[in-house]
Amino acid sequence: MSPLLRRVALFCARHRAPVIGAWLVLLVGVGLAGHVAGTKFSSGASAPGSDSAAANDLMARAFSSHLSDSSPLVFHTDTGKLSDPARSEAVEAALHAVSASPDIAMVGQPVVSADGRTEYVSLVPAKALGDLTADEAQAILDAAQAPTEHSGVTVAAGGQLGGKISKPATESSELVGILVAILILVLVFGTVTAMALPIAVAIGGVACGLSLITLLGHVLEVPDVAPTVATMIGLGVGIDYSLFIVTRARAARYRGMGTHEAIGHAAATSGSAVAFAGATVVVALLSLAVSGLSIVTVLGQAAALVVVVAVLASMTLLPALLSLCGDRIERLRIGPDRRPTLGHSVLFERLARGLARRPGTIAVTCIVALVVLCAPARNLQLGLTDQSSAPKGTTSREAYDLLTDAFGPGANGALLVSVDHPSGSDDPRVTALAHDIAAADGAQSVSAPQMSPDGSAALISVVPEGAPSSDATRDLVHEVRDDIVPGSGLDAHVGGSTAQLLDLADQIGRRLPLIIGVVVALSVLLLLVAFRSVVAPLQAAFVNLLAVGAAYGITTAVFQMGHGASLIGLDGAIPIVSYVPMIMFAILFGLSMDYQVFLLSRVREEIDAGKSAREAVVAGLAATGKVIASAAAIMVAVFASFIINGDPTVKEFGVGLASAILIAGSMVCLLLPAVMLVMGERTWWVPRWLDRRLPHLSLEGEPEPA
Repeated sequence: MSPLLRRVALFCARHRAPVIGAWLVLLVGVGLAGHVAGTKFSSGASAPGSDSAAANDLMARAFSSHLSDSSPLVFHTDTGKLSDPARSEAVEAALHAVSASPDIAMVGQPVVSADGRTEYVSLVPAKALGDLTADEAQAILDAAQAPTEHSGVTVAAGGQLGGKISKPATESSELVGILVAILILVLVFGTVTAMALPIAVAIGGVACGLSLITLLGHVLEVPDVAPTVATMIGLGVGIDYSLFIVTRARAARYRGMGTHEAIGHAAATSGSAVAFAGATVVVALLSLAVSGLSIVTVLGQAAALVVVVAVLASMTLLPALLSLCGDRIERLRIGPDRRPTLGHSVLFERLARGLARRPGTIAVTCIVALVVLCAPARNLQLGLTDQSSAPKGTTSREAYDLLTDAFGPGANGALLVSVDHPSGSDDPRVTALAHDIAAADGAQSVSAPQMSPDGSAALISVVPEGAPSSDATRDLVHEVRDDIVPGSGLDAHVGGSTAQLLDLADQIGRRLPLIIGVVVALSVLLLLVAFRSVVAPLQAAFVNLLAVGAAYGITTAVFQMGHGASLIGLDGAIPIVSYVPMIMFAILFGLSMDYQVFLLSRVREEIDAGKSAREAVVAGLAATGKVIASAAAIMVAVFASFIINGDPTVKEFGVGLASAILIAGSMVCLLLPAVMLVMGERTWWVPRWLDRRLPHLSLEGEPEPA
């Protein structure tokens, strides 16, 4: 790997103008293609093989193909009643305008509150909401709001339709993350010019990756949260990977290498570790495909795409920019010359020698601390967030609050019980089923059975007493499925968006252990090949699992238990979105493995140079500790900046990823070296028969220049 990366870097450095030009053409080309194609992201989530999927299939066959995507359109007045002549005319005009929209297939019957001040209708889209762009969704709401502009009637869109319009912008989060990263890079490099290179490479990689994800959305059902998650990961890894390579190149240049020679050396050493680290992240993300769930698989693929672009940019664009800058990279210096300490940190050498004196005590202390942080994760429950956690001022939150005040929280997530009725004639069992559901605990109201046009199916709408995300609604769904439907003798299924998301949470909960097992196994296998050791990969996996578990514990404490929720802009505790822990694990295990790869590869390099296991750990941490800590700080800053985003799901990713990287970076500098010191030479043990069969792969393929 090292000779190949060296040749690629030298080619890009010697032909910097064509390489930089090619990247500019690529950025403009995919950017224009994405702009012309437009965004097409999915806001839904299917649970294949579930009871809700069977219900939705039946509704699509007998009623409407997009009935399960129906969303409420809410009308409200603070004074008088909606039945007053002026307001009534405005509402009628709004409904007529919405009915005329080509994106709406059907407008349901109005439901009016007891005080006559609130009314809502269910809108059934003409195509899946995943195929509806944010602009098209906004056009539907605009058509409804125009006739009511001066009538004193408020119009708000709820459900998935409102959610499409209410996605908070991420620009402020991105800007905050980049500004903090700039500050850290200036402190690490000591020059503004050197700082600019990782920022430029990361931004270029993210821009290219997001455009590719936009195009991917026209081929696959890409979740609407994918661009935000990809931006978080792309900025983090893009800056980190460039940081490692620029640091190694400047250190080599300071020791007397020529500009191109230093670039080639950096690519053959740190570049090899970057490529391998990126591969572990990509493998972890692509491993999500074993979940069998489309939303999880595609989200992993979208994130992996951005990581691939970041690695390619650091392997090609960065060497070209380094060559373009040459020795001018040392201009615009801030503070003292930091090049003498780029390859060796006195602070981390002292830390390493302190670890070497009491490795067992420090290892036990770190493990106990991580276990304590993991404790809240025992109560982790996967669920779904409803629009009650949407930012105030958005149309989806306004619709949720209006429906809750007028009809109760259950009106925001009605259950749709579909009954297969092949006889095509009246069946008293259907009416009896509706009565039995109405008598169940947690059911607020149940509609009369509605027959399909061909008489082959019946539909019963059930409004729960609790909110869509409440335990009471979950219990009602299970009671209808497990007790009431089997006793009716009918082939009936519980569907609708609420039941669908509950089924998705259950499926993810069952498959999360499989994902964890696959990701850990593949990561251990990659490290086994890279370091030709059985113990070192197991040590790394052990530290990683503890770090991820601690991140789960923190996420559970903040969101599910509500500790400190108000500090991050939430009104209180909210459920943890079902797919967040699964995506978090793949991302975190891959990213935190990066830092371990850089430390382990440098320690392995020192051992190959003839040092003892103890001295190799000390030298390895002294050489990489500062840059690992800086890289982790940048990653934490980027992830934490997304906590200010209004989307609660994005907040969960921000808290989980930031806390995990903070813990993982700390443990790579504390727990992992301590464990390696305890194990000594045994860290690099491998059976002879396995050593003969493993391919030879060097991550740090060249010795440090004299």
